[in-house]
Amino acid sequence: MSHQPVFSLTDADIWVATDADRPDLAAFCRDNPEYDVFLSGEVPDEAEWVEDFMTDLPPAAFNWTATHKLIARRHQDQGKIAAILDITEDMIGRGVGHIGLFQVATALHGAGLAHGLYQGLEDWLASRGMDVLRLGVLDGNARGTAFWTQHGFLEARRRQGTAPTGKTHLSHVMYKPLKPLSLDAYRLRVPRDDPSSP
Repeated sequence: MSHQPVFSLTDADIWVATDADRPDLAAFCRDNPEYDVFLSGEVPDEAEWVEDFMTDLPPAAFNWTATHKLIARRHQDQGKIAAILDITEDMIGRGVGHIGLFQVATALHGAGLAHGLYQGLEDWLASRGMDVLRLGVLDGNARGTAFWTQHGFLEARRRQGTAPTGKTHLSHVMYKPLKPLSLDAYRLRVPRDDPSSP
């Protein structure tokens, strides 16, 4: 792990994932397959899942400037990964922070970690110059939709997607301005999130 966490909560530290974390990431995959099964219809292969998490990058055409593969470890249980995050800065537009993955261990659902983790992430991204955040929520993920709506995210559009296994899914693209920004102004900054865009 890095010498210093990327940011900290009262009960957890968030670190950049390194190769030394791969065994713990594999354990996280094994213990928390629900999201991947929902997305692709299949239980993920641990080795492939870890490699994808560590190395997958957004398309170069999105003109992003930085990506962060992050893990959270709670102070009382440092040996286990409590959550994983995949974050991209300046994706598609300057100042746009994209939350590509935000997954808390199933056993910790309802424990309050997710809310604190999100607020810490928002504050950290704002400190790095991001003034609007975006993400996608799979249709049918009522828990995810409720969580992001509670944190002030609004729907910008819906987009059809296909998982690597071939399973199709509808994604609700959501955004949250960290300073005043209308939906029309947001779509001008991120044309991909305009429903008229392919």
